[in-house]
Amino acid sequence: MTTNSSSDVTEKQASETDFLAYDKEKFNFKFSPNRVDEEDDGDTETEGESESEVGDGSVTYGDYNVIEDLPEPDPEWDVDSFDGLEYESDPELRARFANDNAYMEYREVRIQALENRGFLPDPFNFIDAIQNLDGPAYDNMTNREYLTGLASSCVKKLNEEKGKTVEFVSIVRATTSGGGASWKEYITFMAREDPNGPLVEYQAKSMNFVGDRSPVPILCRPAPKPLTLP
Repeated sequence: MTTNSSSDVTEKQASETDFLAYDKEKFNFKFSPNRVDEEDDGDTETEGESESEVGDGSVTYGDYNVIEDLPEPDPEWDVDSFDGLEYESDPELRARFANDNAYMEYREVRIQALENRGFLPDPFNFIDAIQNLDGPAYDNMTNREYLTGLASSCVKKLNEEKGKTVEFVSIVRATTSGGGASWKEYITFMAREDPNGPLVEYQAKSMNFVGDRSPVPILCRPAPKPLTLP
């Protein structure tokens, strides 16, 4: 697999503490997985506003020819997008830090975030915590209920694909990334691998979409080790 590099995003020239505080403030957003329902615009069309297909992935809209939005393909099951990612030093970024210690602290934060693979907050990569598990999600569900449904679908997929008997028990925490037409949920939960077995920490990853498209399970696995906050 081709090795990719982690993006370095900041314009702050300061100490490590100031740098991280700045970055978290810049990218701190609270995401609630509220579904956006399309409103009925009615059937009335005015002259120059009707759409027609032209057969090449575009549509005509009045006097304009525009590219048609294509649905995002489903992610491949049991493939982690963090596989192969490595931190690569950037000399230009290094020059923005006041000293070597500040840069090395930042570097360790980025390496640890890659090792956490999205299951802990990582504002540099727009991955934010779902803060209130009992807060509202959508369709009269709480975040906990919404995440339980996603994690359970990932467990079901795992059991079907690999002949396992994993049973979902409870949500521990979750993070979310993206926005717009689709987003990913990174869910940490407790499970049992056998009906009378001990509790085991598991991870599930799912992609969700705006509208009526069903969420797609991406992966489900035992948590590799206790994660470290970046």
